[in-house]
Amino acid sequence: MTDICSLNTAALSSVQTLDESCFADEPFASAWWHKAVDERGAAAWLCWRGEQLAGYCLFSRVLDEAELLRVATAPAARRQGVGIALLQHAEQALRADGIERLLLEVRQSNRSAQALYQKLGWQTIARRKDYYPHPDGYEDALIYQRTL
Repeated sequence: MTDICSLNTAALSSVQTLDESCFADEPFASAWWHKAVDERGAAAWLCWRGEQLAGYCLFSRVLDEAELLRVATAPAARRQGVGIALLQHAEQALRADGIERLLLEVRQSNRSAQALYQKLGWQTIARRKDYYPHPDGYEDALIYQRTL
């Protein structure tokens, strides 16, 4: 059974562990996760399968816009609809909270993430040239938006 809920203090350790395993080169500091629990300017949702954290998403909110800062799925739960479920849940919650526009950036090379976002109705609106470090130099970031 899959259960989606808001991030809470009790889950911080599980979220940080998943973040470190999915983003070993650039995990978020624990302060980010505490902010997501404590401040109105951030929002995070978790997807649980039983006792196991299957994924999470983290947004930053300003006025009527929200930016997707991070979405991750545990390796054992990939390609099972966790990312879709999380993002759809987040969209509904953010829309209910007055958010009208969502934004995100993604590496040009991250084709699987781009396919997920496009499947959910996100559209490419811009490119940031040489934004992400890459072994061969830099790679572009693609900026996506979704109007709610």
